[in-house]
Amino acid sequence: MRPTHLLTAAAAVLGLVVGPTAAAFPPTTEVVPSAPVLTAPTLQDGDLDFRVERLAGSDRYLTAAAISRRLVPAGTAVAYVAGGGDYPDALSAGPAASRTGGPVLFVRPTTVPAPTATELRRLRPGRIVVVGGTGVVGNAVLTALDEYTTGTVTRLSGTDRFATSVAVSRAAFPGGAATVYVASGRDFPDALSGGAAAVVQDAPVLLTDDASLPAAVREEIVRLAPSRIMLIGGPSAVSETVAGQLRAITTTERIFGTDRYATALAVSQRVFGTSRPGVMIASGRTFPDALAGVPGAEYTRGPIMLARPTSLPYAGELDRLTPTTAYVLGGTGVLSIEVPKAAQRERGVCWAGPDYTGGSPQILTTVSGTTSRKMAFTLDMGGRLTGAEGIVDFLVANQVCTTFFPSAYMADTTEGRRVVAKIAAHPELFEIGNHTVHHCDFVNGGGGSPLSAPCQRDMTASFIRQELTDAEAILLRLTGLSTKPYWRPPYGAHNTFVREQATAVGYPVTVMWARDTIDWDTATTTAQIVSRTTSPLPASGSIVLAHLGGYNTGAALPQIVDVLRNNGYTMTTVSDMRDG
Repeated sequence: MRPTHLLTAAAAVLGLVVGPTAAAFPPTTEVVPSAPVLTAPTLQDGDLDFRVERLAGSDRYLTAAAISRRLVPAGTAVAYVAGGGDYPDALSAGPAASRTGGPVLFVRPTTVPAPTATELRRLRPGRIVVVGGTGVVGNAVLTALDEYTTGTVTRLSGTDRFATSVAVSRAAFPGGAATVYVASGRDFPDALSGGAAAVVQDAPVLLTDDASLPAAVREEIVRLAPSRIMLIGGPSAVSETVAGQLRAITTTERIFGTDRYATALAVSQRVFGTSRPGVMIASGRTFPDALAGVPGAEYTRGPIMLARPTSLPYAGELDRLTPTTAYVLGGTGVLSIEVPKAAQRERGVCWAGPDYTGGSPQILTTVSGTTSRKMAFTLDMGGRLTGAEGIVDFLVANQVCTTFFPSAYMADTTEGRRVVAKIAAHPELFEIGNHTVHHCDFVNGGGGSPLSAPCQRDMTASFIRQELTDAEAILLRLTGLSTKPYWRPPYGAHNTFVREQATAVGYPVTVMWARDTIDWDTATTTAQIVSRTTSPLPASGSIVLAHLGGYNTGAALPQIVDVLRNNGYTMTTVSDMRDG
């Protein structure tokens, strides 16, 4: 967490929001987030219950199925299905699906992808609604979908994207709606941001052309008889001509920002109050993941925040919303690990820390300059792995951010791959450093774990460098995480020559320790591990050495966490401590 307090400006925002169900709107006609609000507030201490959860698959069909599997219970009344190749037909489907607690899943024009079929078998919906014409979803798909429901398979479509949105609204909102959301049908971001808001307001989303309001859409709004229209997007997205046509029907409020990310922020600030159970974070550049996520707002009661591939604009909005869970929609090819890290930084008690690749050579035993009591309980992974998975599970469950130093040989064993997979699943909490391939003693020669043979040789410059570069490649393949710039010498053995070789291949930071738990020794007791870590209380910035397969380490950890947290410490990564 960055140690800044909630801004006074946030109080003004709270006057603009409503709770999780529809409520009266104040008499505003335009909402644009002001500059102070964009400097998003952050909390000082973080939320120990906060979690980041990525819902993703290797493609849009798998991701939509993953979102549904996490948020939609089996036996839902209705499942909506749309073509996965383009966005217009599905833009209105999310709020409609949410009325019955159902998902939006994707199909191909002529087939039902396996992930969609599998999820429909789990859901076994009462009926299935296909959104879009035969050019998007062929009749053969409707026939195939019969297998997955106990009821009917029907199609909702129109002559174009605007008429299709009308057909969806008419079917899902036969009795009208107090609020109607309108967004451009020529692009997707504003409709996606508005979709989550429409879900919590029990409102349809209708699409408009940029320059004029289609007659069919106007007629549908009149039929719905809303008391307010929420127009999402600025004049460059939906013209003032359209806004005027909407105002002629009923009170119309335009919500927008300087770009799609700021518009999503404006929607969030206008519609969503604090204490949201969850928020969803999706790409602002591609549509499928957010489309599938929209009906999930029925469960999260929070907005969809739009992210860039490597950053989360306006991440501080999370501190106003105070969600318990941030759901990151889509894989790392769409949203990199920097996005969940940004969310964790805002709401969590600790985070993995920034990328410190490069820098000048240094040896760390303690990190100076921390702004609060922090320490790093670092874990080596160079030999025995008994209990390692349980330790990682504990760290995740208790939000203990950690720097790990796996040797590549152990990481690439059957047991090791299970352990590092758990670490890689939480890049917002964990970072890894390089502990070489074979765990050789680079100063004295020999060593090695679990094999000694690769280390029975001269410790030349080329061998030391290869041990580090090979380990880097193996760990990147296993985890997707970079190990640079940190390395830990096996057995703590290093000298100027060894450090020069490490620096030459991108590892200028030699991470040692201020305290050693000696948990590698079978004679070390649980009480001794606790004492060596906590008594006396460590200086802020201290680095502690322990082992994932250490004897009694798993038993000692809960006691260590309790003692340190009761004394005001944050247990975190080396990079988080370097961040302040």
